[in-house]
Amino acid sequence: MKIITLIDNRGQSENFETEHGLSLYIETDDNQKILYDTGQSDLFIHNAQKLGVDLKDIDLVVISHGHYDHIGGLIAFFEINKIAKVCVNASIFNYEYFSVKNGVKKMNGFSEKLLEYRERFVFLDTNIQVGNLRLIVRIKDTYAKPKGNAILYRQNKDGEELDEFSHELILVVESSEKLCVLTGCAHNGVLNIVATVQTVVPQKEIHCLYGGFHLIDGKDFVEVETTEELTNIAEELMNLLPTTKFYTGHCTGEKAIQVLSEKMDGKLKTFYVGKVVTI
Repeated sequence: MKIITLIDNRGQSENFETEHGLSLYIETDDNQKILYDTGQSDLFIHNAQKLGVDLKDIDLVVISHGHYDHIGGLIAFFEINKIAKVCVNASIFNYEYFSVKNGVKKMNGFSEKLLEYRERFVFLDTNIQVGNLRLIVRIKDTYAKPKGNAILYRQNKDGEELDEFSHELILVVESSEKLCVLTGCAHNGVLNIVATVQTVVPQKEIHCLYGGFHLIDGKDFVEVETTEELTNIAEELMNLLPTTKFYTGHCTGEKAIQVLSEKMDGKLKTFYVGKVVTI
């Protein structure tokens, strides 16, 4: 299995473009080609071309949740690939999404133009398994969710409320004995995602955990995790997943990466645009 980061906040080469967003190309052991998230624009397409990834060959798209930095490039993808279905949580279009920073409201969801492409979507309201892929929409609530969620809201005709992230989806790629878990932003909490996967597939170990953890750096408009809380998360990850390889980026802040790395015995790696990981 191979994962190539097409878009991320971070880059290590001027050859690739970066933006606040996430997009991953996944090639499974049985040669299935998956696009996981599309960043906020068409930049992932330009990077894919430079990386030798032909998006016309994508078999399936999986969108982790409804925020612009994960679904924003989808319309541009539709112009290239006319066939691949897009798996989303069934509730993704039930709300519009926005943030409030220092009293300023900013929409951060999907373009309404996406609703014109409904025939391309597969709406999931229950966990499913398709071949070696599992798509999980029912996420446990055992651990605390990220504090950074406190500025994130949703709205519909009935009003506004804090976003509970019922529109999030977990992608799990299975091999014969092990699992690779893709987290997107982990707005439900990386520990809750791990606990969910271990409940759904208890017979297999999680070999790889790849994605953002939404443990953002300190901001004046929202409370974030303390060093002690980050340490506790790192210790619990090691307790739950003692043999797992961890890769994070996007919405995992520099402080979180530093604290988690120190506590996880070098098992946490940072991804960036252009990074190729073979699992």
